[in-house]
This record gives sequence, structure tokens and C-alpha cells, in this order.
Amino acid sequence: MNRTIELKQLKTLAECKGDTADLKKIVDDLSNSKTKIENNSSFSQSLKMYKALSEKNRLLIFEMLLEREEMCICEFTIALGKSQPTISHHLQKLEDANLVVGIKSGKFIHYRIKKESVKELFSRFGMILDELT
Repeated sequence: MNRTIELKQLKTLAECKGDTADLKKIVDDLSNSKTKIENNSSFSQSLKMYKALSEKNRLLIFEMLLEREEMCICEFTIALGKSQPTISHHLQKLEDANLVVGIKSGKFIHYRIKKESVKELFSRFGMILDELT
């Protein structure tokens, strides 16, 4: 079955690129391009950030931190109507993705956006936009 799919893909590629196209070179170039991107450390870090922000509550937390600059878990529990363990779980995911940082203040931890990481994330978007124009 896999071989049939590959043959269909090659047939479609030949139709798309023309009969004189070097299909082996095109396939090799595509494979090399994918590998190069996947092996880039900024790609891996961006992927972690995108995954962390793809969940509604984490995106809400992130957006609230952008707006308010610093918040405690107790504030998030009120704002989102979620339990402390749930908020802690989401904040841990955001910390693991290098998007936020927790600062201990007595018995409380206050969270902030990790500005350098976020700037790096958005600079990648800027590079993409520059390539599109």
C-alpha cells in the first residue's frame, strides 16, 4: 500500500513539474529541506512555544500576562475559574516552553512573560513576513 501511495505521489509530482523534471532531485531536495528545518534548534524551540500556546487556558494566561505584566496563581484561579493545581500545570507548560518565568515572593510565585524568548518567537514571524513581501 505504501508503495502505491508513493507511486501516485510521484505521478502527481511529474504532472505538476513536467515530464522533463528530475523527480529524484526534487524528492531529495524536499527531503533535505525538511531535515534541515527539523534539525534547526530555533525550529524545535518555536515548536515547543506553539504547542504550549495552542491550549486555550495557556493562551489566556499568556495574554493576561502580556496585558498585566505580572500575576500570581491566585489571580489566575479567579480570572479563569480553574483550580490552583490546574493553573500550576498550565504555567509549568508555559515555563517549559520558555515563555514565562516564576519569581518567588514569600510563599507566592508571581509570573511574568519571558520577554527575550517571546521577542525571538515573534522575530521568526517577522522573518517569515519579510520573505512573503
